[in-house]
Amino acid sequence: MPKPQKILIDIENRAMQINWQDGHESIYDLTYLRRACPCAECQPWKEGIGKPGESPESVLKAVGELKAMSDVFPVGGYAIQFQWVGGHSSGIYSWDYLRELCPCDEDVAKQRKAK
Repeated sequence: MPKPQKILIDIENRAMQINWQDGHESIYDLTYLRRACPCAECQPWKEGIGKPGESPESVLKAVGELKAMSDVFPVGGYAIQFQWVGGHSSGIYSWDYLRELCPCDEDVAKQRKAK
């Protein structure tokens, strides 16, 4: 999986853009990313709790809002983490996970084929 070449955060419009090493560009809505948080609290089925794919109501209603650029920080050389305005910060978004989440038509089509 390619790594990001450049990451841009637009606090006002609640968006993040990643330009990948392979030339691909991903643009994410921050609320989409907040609701896709990979932590055990947001995706409890990964820990054997609840029904697979069923997120808690608080996650489904969560808003992806950041106060400043400093609310996004690297985790080693493999991921980023967000400090959301609502106080949540336990999700570690690996580069692979972010690429899987890419909402562009090309990546969504690839995901459908893989299922």
